[in-house]
Amino acid sequence: MVKESAKKRNTFRHGNLPAALIVAALGRLKTEDAESLSLRELARDAGVNHRAVYRHFPDKLSLLAQVAREGWQCLTKEMSREAGRQRGEKALVAYALGFFRFARKYPNLFHLMAGPRINLRGSFPEFETAVADAMRIFARGFIEAGVRPELSRGRALLFVAALTGVVEQILHRRVRVSPSKMQGFVADAAKRLVKGLR
Repeated sequence: MVKESAKKRNTFRHGNLPAALIVAALGRLKTEDAESLSLRELARDAGVNHRAVYRHFPDKLSLLAQVAREGWQCLTKEMSREAGRQRGEKALVAYALGFFRFARKYPNLFHLMAGPRINLRGSFPEFETAVADAMRIFARGFIEAGVRPELSRGRALLFVAALTGVVEQILHRRVRVSPSKMQGFVADAAKRLVKGLR
């Protein structure tokens, strides 16, 4: 579960400032988009002088990479929980539903995770690991659905790219689906994608 709020304090004492700043950013992402986040405001939320932030995060991008990493880790857990013991196509549809529910619950965080590539210079390997872990879940689903292992990664990337597009269209209300039918719409889209990618 994504930690959504940070306790404000007059002085920072527990010694884990990076985690406190990530929690503060996740809290702000409930109502603000990533572009609106300010390191100075996050420092205030964490109860420290803004100069202290730069000891751990030299710039906003480095903090956003850690926030997005947290998002991908939480998404991976959500999808695994959603699928339970299901395998193959059923697991992939369950992953898609977990993916959608996560995006709907944390839209600003999801937009950060699904937006322009954060790690263009390869500076944030932990972020890449979190994304790769999520991709492996989808690849495993395709292998279980009968796709050859050497093709599974490509199929997973295409599936996630298409699924992200569907979810973004729903979140931005470009696809008008009533709330009661959204999950069915996503499940149907996932089934069609799996069928086309086998």
